[in-house]
Amino acid sequence: MHYRSWDYYKKMVAAIFLLALFTVLGTGRMRELGEENRESRKKVSDEEFRAEFFSEPMRAEETQMSKQCRKYLRQVENEAVYFPVPVSTLDSSLETSYIDGWMCERNYAGKRGHEGTDIMASENKRGLYPVVSMTDGVITNLGWLEKGGYRIGITTEAGTYYYYAHLDSYANIEEGMEVKAGELLGYMGDSGYGEEGTTGKFDVHLHVGIYFYEDGSEVSVNPYHLLKFLENNKLKYAYS
Repeated sequence: MHYRSWDYYKKMVAAIFLLALFTVLGTGRMRELGEENRESRKKVSDEEFRAEFFSEPMRAEETQMSKQCRKYLRQVENEAVYFPVPVSTLDSSLETSYIDGWMCERNYAGKRGHEGTDIMASENKRGLYPVVSMTDGVITNLGWLEKGGYRIGITTEAGTYYYYAHLDSYANIEEGMEVKAGELLGYMGDSGYGEEGTTGKFDVHLHVGIYFYEDGSEVSVNPYHLLKFLENNKLKYAYS
């Protein structure tokens, strides 16, 4: 009978172990490549991209994203400077709060998903909280919308559209005017959901929206993660 040496069996075990290790590593790498390939094909209109726009995980994996998605991510990163509601230097109780309410159900004038973030006022008083521009840009829309009330639309040089809605009043601005990041736009209110001048249908808040125009189509993205990013860059205004 032919017997194998102990060294032979040790080599066999080592070979089997290495084969299993390389198989696991290879499978993991194939999974990574598949994920990278999937991310590289992602479009701006993809629901996942829209919902997670500017989140920390998205920014951390930017190099794996498609050229189109990277373009808009960097575009907003270069544009957005200030949180849209300044801090009061006279009354620290005048705070704001918001949650990730992307695509939550809305029912006024038809069922739809909420394409924005609502920044709520701790003091439910219209005309109290100032609203400033998050970016440089041009005021391309100004006036009443049934759903948005008194609203402002600002378009940046790169073409991003920043939407501020439910205002109580405007600052000294007009359509076509150039504005700078941090410039006063108006005051938070509760306007909208009716004919011009309608108020009181909901609590005082600021609706923020962000839109891109890709191949002639309008694409909204979730502002929540950008607002969280700008939390540490709030201006200070004297109001109470």
